[in-house]
This record gives sequence, C-alpha cells and structure tokens, in this order.
Amino acid sequence: LETAISSDVAGMTRCQLSRDIYSTNGKVLLLEKGSHIVGEYQAGLEQGQARIFVLWDRIETPTGVILDLASPGTDNLGRSGHSGYVDGHFGQRFGSAMLLSLIGDVGTYYANKSKGNSNKIQFGDTIGGTKDLASIALQDSIHIKPTLYKNQGEHINVFVARDLDFRSVYELKLSQ
Repeated sequence: LETAISSDVAGMTRCQLSRDIYSTNGKVLLLEKGSHIVGEYQAGLEQGQARIFVLWDRIETPTGVILDLASPGTDNLGRSGHSGYVDGHFGQRFGSAMLLSLIGDVGTYYANKSKGNSNKIQFGDTIGGTKDLASIALQDSIHIKPTLYKNQGEHINVFVARDLDFRSVYELKLSQ
C-alpha cells in the first residue's frame, strides 16, 4: 500500500505489486512487479465494523499498459475489505458527558454541604441544568463514527473478480 487510508473521508488509494503475476498456467507474465493499482474507498464505518471496503479500479504496468480491474480488496483468507486500526473515539464520544456529570456531582456535593449553614445557596437549577447539558452532550457525541486507519506500506490483497482481457495488449506467438 503506497497511500495510507483513513475512513473519515472518502478517497483514492494506490498500491504497488510486490511480485510478478503470471497466467493461470504459469507460463505468461501478465503483470510486472512494480505495477500500480489504483482504487477508491467510501467514508464512514459503522459501530462494530473493523474493515473498510476498497474497490480497486485499474492497473498500470511499468511499460504503460492500463487495464480496468474493478475488483475488491480482501484479506489473506479472501474476506472482503481491508482491516486496520479502528479508533472508536471513546474520549470524544463520552468525555464531555462525563465531565459535565462530574461538574453536576461537585455541584450536588456543595449543595448538600451548604444545607447546614444559615446562608443557604440554592443549587437546584444549576444541578438540573448541568444534567441536561450532559444529556445533550452525550446525545450529540454518541453518534461519532469510528475511524479505520490502514497504514502506508502494509500488504493487501486484491481478489480479481473477473477475467481480464489481455488480447489488445499482448500477442502470443506459437513457439516451434
């Protein structure tokens, strides 16, 4: 993988073949080592997902041959998508709600502590408002989607989903 992938924003990615690719009978070199494959991925990962779908669009060989590929990226077992590090954004999703709840608890503590004094301060509205703010903050941040990161330099696999026609590119001659 030549370009890193982040599922926050849709984008293009590129990888380079690390070995030569031969025909099914192993006799004809089809794609040279160093050929580039260009693909695209969509933004967004749902809760619980740990893979991002990449559609590899085309291949360009070092000699300038370009072929349409339109095939998915897979793992070593052929499962669709590429895995990577998934950041669930726990701090962003729950941090502000926890902080606001903590502020509410501190307010409650001081409100209860001041009940024994003749100078009473009413914290009821403040405490209720803090709880409402915590609820709003949690509602706003609970829907932050996780982000998958796939590092540059990692190995990936492409499942060639259809026959590729090399007739317009290569000519085979019978050997005598």
